[in-house]
Amino acid sequence: MIILKNSSLTVKIKPYGAELSGISDNKTGKEYLWQGEPSVWSGQSPILFPITGRLLSDSFLYHDKKYYLPKHGFARKSQFEILTASDTKAMFRLEANEETRRVYPFEFALTAEYSLDQTTLHVLNIVKNMGKEEMYFSLGAHPAFQIAIGDFVKFSEYETFTTLLFDESGLSCGEKTLAKHRKSIEITEHLFDADALFFSNLSSTSAKIVSKTGRELLKIDFGQVPFVGLWAKPGAPFICIEPWYGICDNPAVSGKIEEKPYIQRLSPSDEFQFAYSITIL
Repeated sequence: MIILKNSSLTVKIKPYGAELSGISDNKTGKEYLWQGEPSVWSGQSPILFPITGRLLSDSFLYHDKKYYLPKHGFARKSQFEILTASDTKAMFRLEANEETRRVYPFEFALTAEYSLDQTTLHVLNIVKNMGKEEMYFSLGAHPAFQIAIGDFVKFSEYETFTTLLFDESGLSCGEKTLAKHRKSIEITEHLFDADALFFSNLSSTSAKIVSKTGRELLKIDFGQVPFVGLWAKPGAPFICIEPWYGICDNPAVSGKIEEKPYIQRLSPSDEFQFAYSITIL
């Protein structure tokens, strides 16, 4: 476990998955990140790469060859190399290897950087194409925060909340409008009975978790991303706020990775950067 600490916060990161596993207030001792209770959901803040969500038949085609990838890809279950670790900053890297090439034929380097600044944790994920041909990928964050049923997620702008709908296998199968000209979504026991809520092309660039008493607890800044998701196990005391560069398949896709909706592309030697931050309020 790598521990970052300043006068305000203590942050924990596991090299396995380069996964954030703790954000606590030094004065109050309050832990803000879900602690991964296995009987509910063992994740805490997995990095989703090189896909986000589920592929049709858990597979894709590239140069007429079929590759099999599990939901959310392999980064979350990979051991990252520790590049640097100081009191307030740590960097981790995962590079293409024999195991990844069996399921994903691209040469890549994925770097995860965490840095503390007062009450804000900055997170930067960098994907670099280390190969000689164009690379296709998706990338997403999946941090889970401790909440109480009745708390709210409050977005920075008024939105029309139109969510994707998902079938039993986790593929997108339509959409539904939940509310118009609203900023807040109340976290209820049954909010996620039909799976996650995923909104595309929001005007908001950040969201706050607000207690049912009106107290602002934390803020996540994610910028302009194609998709922002909310998810939890129904009735569980956590909420995931998930900015994604990519989305799951729908049943009508061709299966070719280069034709996948919202797929990201990188030319040889180019980099893609995805930054977000978590501020304790």
